[in-house]
Amino acid sequence: MADLDKAKDYINNIRLYMTMCVALIISVGSGITRMFEVDNFSYIFFIANVLLILLLLIFIFLAKKLHKKTDELKDIE
Repeated sequence: MADLDKAKDYINNIRLYMTMCVALIISVGSGITRMFEVDNFSYIFFIANVLLILLLLIFIFLAKKLHKKTDELKDIE
């Protein structure tokens, strides 16, 4: 039973990190959009684009981890 609870807790933690990642993606994306609309192409604009790509890659990594751990959870039960 302890392994099952540990796996469920791990899955919940991944979901929490994914939620924070989505919030950051939305906020950085809206900042990039605003800077693009006012033609403000400073170095911050390009750093934000790199950050957005990095956040998207982190989100994909977390989603893959979530699916893998969910499949492992079926084996534990």
